[in-house]
Amino acid sequence: MWWYHLLSLSVFDRFTSNIHIVMLFAFVPPIASNESLIDGLKRTLVHFPALTAQLSDGREHSRRPCLVIGGEGGGALLLEAAVASNLLDHLPFEPSRHFKLLHPLTEEPEHLFQVQLNRFKCGGLVIAMTFHHQVADGQSMSTFFVAWGRAVRGLAIEKPPVFDRSLLKPRSPPKYEFPHRGFEFLPLCPNQDGLSLSERNINPSDIANIVLRYPLEYIAKLKAELNRKYTTFETLSAYLWRKITIARGLAEQEYATIRISVNGRRRLQPPLPDEFFGNVVLVALPGAKVKLLIEGGLSEAAQIVHEGYERSTTTTSSHLSISGRFMATRSSGRCTRWKGTCCRQRWRRIAG
Repeated sequence: MWWYHLLSLSVFDRFTSNIHIVMLFAFVPPIASNESLIDGLKRTLVHFPALTAQLSDGREHSRRPCLVIGGEGGGALLLEAAVASNLLDHLPFEPSRHFKLLHPLTEEPEHLFQVQLNRFKCGGLVIAMTFHHQVADGQSMSTFFVAWGRAVRGLAIEKPPVFDRSLLKPRSPPKYEFPHRGFEFLPLCPNQDGLSLSERNINPSDIANIVLRYPLEYIAKLKAELNRKYTTFETLSAYLWRKITIARGLAEQEYATIRISVNGRRRLQPPLPDEFFGNVVLVALPGAKVKLLIEGGLSEAAQIVHEGYERSTTTTSSHLSISGRFMATRSSGRCTRWKGTCCRQRWRRIAG
């Protein structure tokens, strides 16, 4: 008889993308041995059982999507690989199809969490991890990475993860106060049968990945152009948003948006602890007509980003509102990507 525990997926877990995320960390020597890393990983995963669970649609268990912790199956995949070259010969990394050699496969993997330790000839190391996004967001994985690092150094976990899903319980009856269709959720479009979801699927192979590196001196130069003080994140977001919009040649009257992921833990009342493990992410969508965005310059764009980030989906009521919309409609929670949209994410708290 197998013992198991069910951990329900919250509204925000179900709202996020049904994909596996890949992360790579490069370390030049000296770095801990594989044996020490594996031992620390084992001791850390005991405190993060969601990463070794199985994802269930609920039909065999709680009638709602959930994580099955324990029981038959589950676990995490660990791979070790040797690379016959020096790590510094490959740094800084650039997007490449060869990255697939450094991490476990993400096409229908058997495990929600996978790790590959790539040891280079010089002793350097690239730790590659994949995890299912409906299990954790960036803040959650940051908590895990810090805990793993402490375990390797022989230190205890300072603040264990929190899995209490009742902290995100929607209001009863469901209540939503903001428009969500066409923003976080796919819009309904009229057709001959009434209304239907409007969805556009993009082949990942059609998306090009590039890495942009901005020196501190260049960022300081951009900030000097602004009419008031903005954060580095807001400044670079505004700069990239304008440049991408100009490069796309959008019509002046089109409405362009920038999609920003917002961590809701500290914005709820009462706030959730940073150690809450799961997804508490919503979307801020600052937007403007293309004409205003281009002619207003960097200062106008930065102000739009700042106000949109502070206003959109960053209050308790709007986080609760999306919970109400989800529960009232039982929506699939798929996100919209509008024409003219630029996407930015902001996960900074990765250090212990």
